[in-house]
Amino acid sequence: MGSYGTDISPLRKRFWIAVVFLLITAVLCVSQIRSRRVLEKTRIELLKAKAGLVLLREASKQRKHAVETLKAMYTQGSRTSAERLVYGKIDELSARLKPDDVTISAIESKGDEVSLQFVFKFINPNHTDFLNNISYLEGNVFPLTMVSAVSITRTETDGKSVLTCSVTGRVLTTGKGKP
Repeated sequence: MGSYGTDISPLRKRFWIAVVFLLITAVLCVSQIRSRRVLEKTRIELLKAKAGLVLLREASKQRKHAVETLKAMYTQGSRTSAERLVYGKIDELSARLKPDDVTISAIESKGDEVSLQFVFKFINPNHTDFLNNISYLEGNVFPLTMVSAVSITRTETDGKSVLTCSVTGRVLTTGKGKP
């Protein structure tokens, strides 16, 4: 037979070499894609961690500012009266919670404690906001704010239902005006 021959063995060798080369290339491509996905997930987690770090730094700054403010207010030379602190706390609560009606009693002094009772009334409040307001009142540390009663009443006037929520509590501090 001439120069072309019928020997297939060199073609088989080339075929199997090509198949092995393509398999190696496919495996490398798949591993690169997996590595890229892992790196992308790691990058996303790193971005989340950086965002959390920013929030932590901001919270730390706020905490430091609060501590500095408290130190400035309650240094040895400070003469802040307990009554002023209690009335200031009532003003702060009224400004933050925005009740429809505020009732306060006279200041009571018992030994070293000074307290003032309050009643905040909310008409047709958003339930979530109302619960958040109660939680905020309970979370105040200085002057101490205690919620003693919560009442919810529904009345009908002119065919319309009116929901009235009342929060009764007390603001309490020491007679020296210091925590």
